[in-house]
Amino acid sequence: MSILKVNRANDLLLFFLIALSGSVFQVGFFSLTYLVALSFTIYILLCKKLYNVKQLYIFLISLVFFISLFCTNFIFSLSTDFQDYIIVLMQIFLAALILLTLKVREADVKVHLYHVLKFVLMLSMIGFFLSALNIGSRVDLGAGGYAVFNILYIFYYAAGLNFGFLELYRNQGIFWEPGLLAIYANIFLLLSLFIYESKNNSILAILCILTTASTTGLFIMLIQFVFFFKRRKFSFLQKIFLILSFLTVSILVNLSFFEKKLESEEANVSSYGLRAFDLYSGSMVAISNPISGIGLNSKVFLSERNKFLTPEMDAIFGIIEERQNSNSLLTLFYSLGLIFGSLWLYLLYKQDIIKDDRNLFFIIVVIGFASEPLVFTPFFLCFLFTGFQSLINLKYD
Repeated sequence: MSILKVNRANDLLLFFLIALSGSVFQVGFFSLTYLVALSFTIYILLCKKLYNVKQLYIFLISLVFFISLFCTNFIFSLSTDFQDYIIVLMQIFLAALILLTLKVREADVKVHLYHVLKFVLMLSMIGFFLSALNIGSRVDLGAGGYAVFNILYIFYYAAGLNFGFLELYRNQGIFWEPGLLAIYANIFLLLSLFIYESKNNSILAILCILTTASTTGLFIMLIQFVFFFKRRKFSFLQKIFLILSFLTVSILVNLSFFEKKLESEEANVSSYGLRAFDLYSGSMVAISNPISGIGLNSKVFLSERNKFLTPEMDAIFGIIEERQNSNSLLTLFYSLGLIFGSLWLYLLYKQDIIKDDRNLFFIIVVIGFASEPLVFTPFFLCFLFTGFQSLINLKYD
């Protein structure tokens, strides 16, 4: 097999992880995408006769640890239905299997991640400009009837931006929500700014984040700029340019925040209002179940959450009645409890894929978790696996 084909296969494995971690493929085509990803990974492992006893041992130990963690949580939590656990365990297995495959192929995961994220961002920018032509067709994805416009089932857009004379759509790329793209774009920005030091790719990441109009995405980018300014020495003109850029992003963050806050005051419910509700309800459920959590059970969560609804929320109950929590940082703690939740974050911090800027990566991901339901998805589970292996001193060579 040529080097080019090997690299393409490695890139495809990482793309599968991203596709099952917040993309429209996860929402609308989860079973098909999962089966294709699993089949391709097994094919690479078995048909190419890739065996490594040490890596297989690490894979099994890691798998047993995470399965034991969730089984323990199920036993001591309020959950009585194992169905949601099965879905998470399926994703844990796939994440571990893909990571095993990449390691026995001696792939540099960080390099391939950089390639794949660049492809995803370039695709999203093409889709952003195509959305201005308004040539897409509407399609409903998933059991919940998630409505989105698509072009050839490659480019997706849904949320509009009105500039008076021009109406554009917020850039969401292949993801079901612009904020998700902003998180991945910020990870790409970290790699471009601090590790590979690529000016062109940094510009691509910044443009992508700006076109999502995501408050969280802009805020994370602002944090990265602060880190960048502290680490580099600049000429006078460069300082002026960077200060203006910094102020521009700061203004955009504030405008985005206050616009959503104003929207929430003018309507019964908005994106800002729902996020605030998720913060409130998730915190109350976590505080009332601090040790073992409520487990991975959506019905138990709704039952526990409804105990803390106030009379003022009656007007929007029809909207929030079946709503799950989008704040996956709180989901982590009210599902697994304080002990397992803290261990989860510690393993994430100890990840071995992006080691050079581990602190900044951790900040980006944790803020991302606080705004999007990503904590139990395969892409981020891969980082957890490397963190666990680092913890038990089974680091990859």
